[in-house]
Amino acid sequence: MLPWGVEPGSRESLIGHLGAIFAPVFAPAGFGTWEAAVALIFGLLAKEVVVGTLGVIYGVGEEAESLIPIIQQHWTPLSAYAFMAMCLIYIPCAATIGAIKRETNSWKWTALIIRDGFFQHLSFCRKRKVVHPVAPGPEKS
Repeated sequence: MLPWGVEPGSRESLIGHLGAIFAPVFAPAGFGTWEAAVALIFGLLAKEVVVGTLGVIYGVGEEAESLIPIIQQHWTPLSAYAFMAMCLIYIPCAATIGAIKRETNSWKWTALIIRDGFFQHLSFCRKRKVVHPVAPGPEKS
């Protein structure tokens, strides 16, 4: 794991540092942790890897059932629900972006779809902040 000697899935890894950079962007929506940011970043490649990324970060392994108590420990029900909704409305994955480009034969339409996904994210965060101004997850021990 890079940098050498760092525990995989830790905050000190390169992906942990990247997640820490993007975490404040998602904080108004209630899931401003580096773990959530990393899962959403990898979700740009393919939406189905979001849960797998959380499993790797939390050190779950192959068993999906063991991720449930960890999510309950680190997320509130409201922040978890907001995270799931965010996965549905933010920028499309890379394959979808490629399909949009191919079907429309236009980078203009493709950029429009990406831009709209970004603004949907901003709108979601803004609405979420008004509905529930503070929604941090439970304290980590």
